Amino acid sequence: MKRVLAVLLALAFVATLGFLGGCSKATPVAGKTVEMNGYTFKLPNKKPKDLEIAVVYMNVTHPFAQFIKAGVDAAAKEFGVKAYMTGATDWATEAEVQVIEDLITKKVDGISLAVLDIPGMTPVIQKALKAGIPVTCNNVDAPDSGRLGFVGEDLFLAGAKTAESVVQGMGGKGKVIVSSVAIGAIWSIKRQEGVMSVLNKYPDIKIVDTVNAAGDEQAQYAALENSFNAHPDVTGHISFGGTDFIWGRLMANKKVGNADSKKPIWSSGHDLYEEKLVQIKEGWTTTAYGQNPYKQGYEAVKQLYEFLTAGTAPTVIDTGVVEVNRQNVDEWLQKIKNGEPVG
Repeated sequence: MKRVLAVLLALAFVATLGFLGGCSKATPVAGKTVEMNGYTFKLPNKKPKDLEIAVVYMNVTHPFAQFIKAGVDAAAKEFGVKAYMTGATDWATEAEVQVIEDLITKKVDGISLAVLDIPGMTPVIQKALKAGIPVTCNNVDAPDSGRLGFVGEDLFLAGAKTAESVVQGMGGKGKVIVSSVAIGAIWSIKRQEGVMSVLNKYPDIKIVDTVNAAGDEQAQYAALENSFNAHPDVTGHISFGGTDFIWGRLMANKKVGNADSKKPIWSSGHDLYEEKLVQIKEGWTTTAYGQNPYKQGYEAVKQLYEFLTAGTAPTVIDTGVVEVNRQNVDEWLQKIKNGEPVG
């Protein structure tokens, strides 16, 4: 009797291990019909290696896109799916819409996109959903489009953080230049709203110029230089996105505004490029706020993989806002040296 009981317990233990081990990956339920947000999806009868998941960024020529791509590539390898980054090559809504249209025609299994323009992108998102293609958002959301999930930062909060950093340095008074590589993009607008929620509390701080630094890095540099030459008495600069490391170059080249000088110019922006972190260390810019783009790319693929293979509903994942400043910059530079995905 004891021997039988021992065998039964052993079998139960093995079964439990099998159950627990199976929790790490989605269980295929090919052919199952799933309804979500008013749309109906038939899960594909495919092996994971045959699933095609497209992660769309607004402008794949921008350096930031590569940080998201690293997460996409890692998830593709881990889950054994055909997942890749694609997107437009400029900050144009029409170009991104065309990318999605092409993916719909191609009948990919899933799409996750970073939204450049909510009103402009919503119809094509809904077109893909009606075609039975599950769509999520990453990096920038369109929450009322019908998309199934989102992975990214709180843009308003991130904008507010940059303003708080600059205001602290300026002592609550002075002149500020604000800038962006795409001033009309929804991500830029949301961050700008966050910035203004802080600056509006300080009547002695004046925005003297709003710079739309579009184009390549040379054009961005020229736009910022022209603004600075017109307003050399500024004591602050806030980037809504894409311009802070260009501003750091400008300050270093002109040898003005260093944090260790008698007339510092406090500057803050987004994303953790190595060049920008070196600028923080050397005093040419003040703070940078990271949003974990690697995780955005990774989770974008993971959510769609789990939906396509198990019908698991995508959710909203906040990737956070992390501050890098002169006190902790060495830690982040070491992460980059170690090959860790930062961005």
